[in-house]
Amino acid sequence: MGLFKKLDLWSVWDGLEEIADCYYDAPERDSQYWDYYSDQINEMGILAADMMDELRGLKDKIWYKLPIKKLEFYRDDGEESTPTGISWFNTAACLLTDTDMVELLNSEGKHMDYSEAAEEKKKRIKVLERLTKEQQMWLYTEVIGFITRYLELRAAYETITAVIRELEYHQSFVIGKDGVIAPDTAYL
Repeated sequence: MGLFKKLDLWSVWDGLEEIADCYYDAPERDSQYWDYYSDQINEMGILAADMMDELRGLKDKIWYKLPIKKLEFYRDDGEESTPTGISWFNTAACLLTDTDMVELLNSEGKHMDYSEAAEEKKKRIKVLERLTKEQQMWLYTEVIGFITRYLELRAAYETITAVIRELEYHQSFVIGKDGVIAPDTAYL
């Protein structure tokens, strides 16, 4: 993990999609250690699929719960004429200090460098300040709570896949039905 994380809606969606598809598409599937961790990875994939449905619903709830104003910073599949729940999700996500603002802005179609991103973050915080306290608390609770659960799932997924890769790299001995199985190659 890097210093900054991609926490905009599209990056969160891609991360969940990767976890949901990993049971069938993960490069670690070819490892001899896959069977030891496949149940956990399958459970994480199911959780990620559920979270994808929840994210889709959250985006719609945000759309209906918050005021409809012309926001200058959003993109919903190329349509820039209507405000969306995506812009509010990303605006709430920008409050987290480890959100990669440049990535967030790039995903919205605005290409900026780090100096311009700080100014954009200030602009977004001013938009949040115009919401009522009730709307602010609801938005923060929903979005930041979701992002926290996403980060926990992502950390668990990355830990398990890293363990598989590390075991594969060191080519450890494995206990099988017929006893101890020696690795194909060993590093001395």
